[in-house]
Amino acid sequence: MASLHRQSSPTTSREALGRVLESARFALESFDADQLMTTQISLEDTLIRVLVAMNSLNIQPELAMQRALSRLQEGHAQGTFHIYVDRVEIQAQGEIRGEWPLYSQSDYEAALRLAHELGCTVVHEDSCQLGLFQHVRLHQGKATAHSA
Repeated sequence: MASLHRQSSPTTSREALGRVLESARFALESFDADQLMTTQISLEDTLIRVLVAMNSLNIQPELAMQRALSRLQEGHAQGTFHIYVDRVEIQAQGEIRGEWPLYSQSDYEAALRLAHELGCTVVHEDSCQLGLFQHVRLHQGKATAHSA
């Protein structure tokens, strides 16, 4: 990868964004090869390229940082752990972002600890609902049973 200071300035925003991607990809490859110093240098180059790309799009870095931090805090505060008898669902902004089964009391306690650590609210649900993927499997099973 050509060093940051040897390349000419990008002529388009697309080219600037492409250079960000290229630099980040190189950082990941360096990291995978356990070349930590090269990874650090590449990440620093990537940061500069992000700033150049933001400038080409007329984005002010300070304001962008404030907006990004605000979104992280809002999304974090809106997370909810819905704990059912058989599973946990994580919901954020009205969407299910993840779920896993509960097999034991220790699984339940781990879910409560995780919700607390992430600053999420906990809602205990009374019913034993089927999750999205269990619902699909159930219907697939019925379809194959009727077709047999």
